[in-house]
Amino acid sequence: MDIFAGLEERVDRVVKEHAALKARAAELEQENARLKNGAQELERAAARIAELEQERAEARTRLEAIARKLEALEG
Repeated sequence: MDIFAGLEERVDRVVKEHAALKARAAELEQENARLKNGAQELERAAARIAELEQERAEARTRLEAIARKLEALEG
C-alpha cells in the first residue's frame, strides 16, 4: 500500500503543478494582450503627434506669409 500512497502523492503534486502552470499561462496571455494593446496605442499616439507637427508646420508657414505681407504694407 505504501507504493500506491507514494504514487498518489506524486500524481496529486503533478496535478497541482499543472493547474498552477495553466493559471500562470493564462496570466501571461492577458499581460501579453495588454502589452500589445499598449503598443498599438503608442503607435496611434505617435501618428497623432506626426499629424500635429505637420499642422504646426503648415500654420507656421501661413503665419510667416501673413507677417511678410504685413511688413510689405508697412514698408
